[in-house]
Amino acid sequence: MARMLLHRFHPRTLAQAPELATLAALDKVLFLAARVLVAEHPTLSHDDPLSRRTEPRTVREGRRILRSIIPLRAALARYRRAALDALELPSFDDELPF
Repeated sequence: MARMLLHRFHPRTLAQAPELATLAALDKVLFLAARVLVAEHPTLSHDDPLSRRTEPRTVREGRRILRSIIPLRAALARYRRAALDALELPSFDDELPF
């Protein structure tokens, strides 16, 4: 795990798999979106089937978004691990020219 974190944004890693930068940003935005939705609609943090009948549409849609975020973030993590496993990771003993 520590090795993966050290190499994730190394310039040579990003040269081999530039999509990792965009996917990392997407993961952070999804995390933030989940937090903001729960902050706006605190009832999303607990499940009360009885209140669902009367909850506003925004809460219902927020719940759907949250249910989508969890598997998407898991898929991003699996892709990141697969991409890093497929790379020839740089040695940090090599000096960068800058």
